[in-house]
Amino acid sequence: MKTFPLSLLAGFLVSPFVLASPDLIFTNGDVITVTGESDRAEAVAIKDGIIVAVGNNQEILNQKGTNTQIRDLKGKTLAPGFIDSHGHFAQYLPLIESPFLYPAPMGEVNSFDDIKQIMTDYFNQPNLDTNSLHVAFGYDDAELKEKQHPTKQFFDTFSKEYPFCAVHISGHLASCNSKGLDFIGFTKQSTNPDGGVLRRDNNGELTGVLEESAIYPILGNLPEMTQEDAIRRFGKVQDLYAGYGITTTQEGLATLPALNAMKTMAEQDLLKIDLLAYAKWVDLKEAVKVMPIKSSINGLTLAGVKMVGDGSPQGKTAYLSTPYFEPPHSHAYDYHGYPVLTQEEMNQWVDTAYQMNAQILSHSNGDASADILLNAVELADAKYGKEDRRTVVIHAQTTRLDQIKRMKKNEMIPSFFPTHTFFWGDWHRDSVLGPWRASNISPMGWANSNDLMFTIHMDAPVLFPDMMTNMWSAVNRVTRSNQTLGEHHKITPYQALEAITINAAYQNFEEKSKGSIEVGKRADLVILNNNLLDVDPMKIKDIPILETIKDGKTIYVNQSL
Repeated sequence: MKTFPLSLLAGFLVSPFVLASPDLIFTNGDVITVTGESDRAEAVAIKDGIIVAVGNNQEILNQKGTNTQIRDLKGKTLAPGFIDSHGHFAQYLPLIESPFLYPAPMGEVNSFDDIKQIMTDYFNQPNLDTNSLHVAFGYDDAELKEKQHPTKQFFDTFSKEYPFCAVHISGHLASCNSKGLDFIGFTKQSTNPDGGVLRRDNNGELTGVLEESAIYPILGNLPEMTQEDAIRRFGKVQDLYAGYGITTTQEGLATLPALNAMKTMAEQDLLKIDLLAYAKWVDLKEAVKVMPIKSSINGLTLAGVKMVGDGSPQGKTAYLSTPYFEPPHSHAYDYHGYPVLTQEEMNQWVDTAYQMNAQILSHSNGDASADILLNAVELADAKYGKEDRRTVVIHAQTTRLDQIKRMKKNEMIPSFFPTHTFFWGDWHRDSVLGPWRASNISPMGWANSNDLMFTIHMDAPVLFPDMMTNMWSAVNRVTRSNQTLGEHHKITPYQALEAITINAAYQNFEEKSKGSIEVGKRADLVILNNNLLDVDPMKIKDIPILETIKDGKTIYVNQSL
């Protein structure tokens, strides 16, 4: 499905501008061009990182020169490089060499005992700094045997003298030990920050569990990295993304330190993949002093601004219009979350973004939060007039049908998070939302019926940026207990592929150079072991990625096959 204007080539053509033979020709491939569901090719020619010919073996091999490299794909599938339409590249930098506490199937942490074992091994390492904050990422109370957040009392039993915080898999909550709370500046006398909560027990003591903006001091107290550390970690994070077939990714909440770090890496020409940064809303005016809006340096672009409207549905902090199915901890029966940005604040920030010509990405998990964003966009459109702004509703988890129609009218793009149906679908149905609302999370079926273009993402590091699992979940919508959650919102494998290629390129204002295999576009490609359009849909996530190619150069090869 495409609802945007795009001049597609009729058939497979050779560029009339080729003045020299190609550098590289792929032959004998099952090439998914993403120019139409039935469009396939056998061969692709590349010159100076640009696709110069697409067609059958014979016509493309006619372009071969003396120095042209010929690569026989032997029937393997060639597709456009995957585009991560929302994630947090820079958040991996402090985490990539720290413990991950993910539950199965991404990890092995399914109980408090598992957390204790992994973190005890970590703290038993020699030469750990007792004066630095130590962080682990990915615990999930929904999947832990105990069905609750670990507290400071639990962490204090094994973290010894080290300040320590564990960040929830949603990235919207965390829990710290006693030394960790002290390190980031929270005591019994501390009050809740705006847009956040310090959870307390019945005696008013901090439990260690932090919600929303209360976790921000963790980010502000991470150890500084040397340039050598930063370069090493930057390379590891890029390799992680490339291993999932990703050629363009995103830092979807760029703080000033993160933007400066990414700019330094770009100035040293260390980017293997393209990276779009969206400045954290409160940092926008300072961010444009680091890089002008929509300017680029060696693959890094300051693309716009990111707002956070509310929290996490699985963490029960998303802002809903009706109460949670089961309210969390000590909340009353009518609890329905809370906004991070009020209507007045969202109006102000959308207005500021319009004035600065900054594309808006706004996190809106709850439908009440989406209402706030929609209201602000409509107010700003009435004031400044309609333009091609491509405002993106990030996650759009509990979006209602009436909101889908408003997004269509307002020319907005929802970027859905469909892997929630697998990782938290049972939790949403039984505890968070109840059966009916849970069946309508990530409502791609409603988007399709209203001809509303959308993208899909994994919100890394909430989940690894595994695009095969991303597409698999969008197509099948099965839960951990193997139940279908929202049959009417399933999409086809081809639509899933569009969502992470040409649709994502459009979201990024890059549809003329990326997202499909066409003459004149950049040779950002991925080689798959099988064609996801032809296999059993339940096997899509198991298709190995063999190779990732950026601008005609290989940046990842699967060594395990």
